[in-house]
Amino acid sequence: MRMQRPTLYLLVALGLLFCLQLTACGSQGIPGSQGTDGKSQRVQMAGPFSASFRSTTDYAVPPMIVHNPAPGGLEVVFNVNMGGYGAAREQTTIGLSFLSHEKVVQLAGHEQLMCNGRDMPTHQQYALFQLADAPTSTLEGKTIHCIYSVGNVSTTFSFTVPRAPVIRSPQDGVQVPRNAHTVVTYDYDAQAGKLLGIVALGPGAKTLATHLDTPGQVTLDTSAFPPGAGSLSLSQALALRVTQTGSPFQSLTAEGMADALVTVTWI
Repeated sequence: MRMQRPTLYLLVALGLLFCLQLTACGSQGIPGSQGTDGKSQRVQMAGPFSASFRSTTDYAVPPMIVHNPAPGGLEVVFNVNMGGYGAAREQTTIGLSFLSHEKVVQLAGHEQLMCNGRDMPTHQQYALFQLADAPTSTLEGKTIHCIYSVGNVSTTFSFTVPRAPVIRSPQDGVQVPRNAHTVVTYDYDAQAGKLLGIVALGPGAKTLATHLDTPGQVTLDTSAFPPGAGSLSLSQALALRVTQTGSPFQSLTAEGMADALVTVTWI
């Protein structure tokens, strides 16, 4: 069951997660944290919410310390970030955040969390966990399965990683004539969330299509673009179905962004 939660608090949690990954504010507790330049570029260029990402990674927000919280006292968010720019183009990262009263928590009791057979470090400074950081092609269609337990109470919860959106044409690296009817074809999983739009960029030029009336195809006016290097990008706001059994959480969501990008040369 999917429950709505304000995007602001999701961004706070996600920003803290990337802060933990990319800086010294507690990354020792998250397996696979590397802090590479490619990851930093991913955060700085995370689509329409980039300003919010930057603001939440500029400082560490103190967590709310909780002891042995029952599932009903926790708000849980999976975040899925598929694709992006630079080194992140073919990567997918999946994070998990625990909050209480819309604040990120620090678990300080006898809580246990296992995801896909791996015991997670529950007693780090923030209850933010990196569950995956791998090529998108290896994660599409896979189930992320977690069990949270405290005392004799436990909750099992999971979701399936969606298929990433794809720009079919123009293909990556080709030359594209500039004209008033540049046709872009694409494919995406309509069940995974809302398609936000397609953006064409050129040297000092930009055009955007947000009304995608014809499924799988859109026409952009690139006639005013100067010749040179450019790109086409497709963004989808993810809103995924999460299932749970056992004692239910106060709220449980799986959200994020999926981006497809091809580079082109406008001629």
